[in-house]
Amino acid sequence: MKAVPARELIKNFLTFVRPALEEYGEWEEVSSLVRETMQRGTGATRQREVYKRTGRLEDVVDLILQETAKGIA
Repeated sequence: MKAVPARELIKNFLTFVRPALEEYGEWEEVSSLVRETMQRGTGATRQREVYKRTGRLEDVVDLILQETAKGIA
């Protein structure tokens, strides 16, 4: 095995699973969610960015609360 960038691995995995996702009508939802996550970053990434910017755990908790209320994963 060789190491590959996460984006490349995810792209290859989606290519692999696309036929099954299309068969079950899940392709649009899954590919959309993956695309959004790749653009915004994960919740953990956003939390680390807030902490890096402010140095306050309270701000991280506020972000979690805001995103939970909005339904952002």
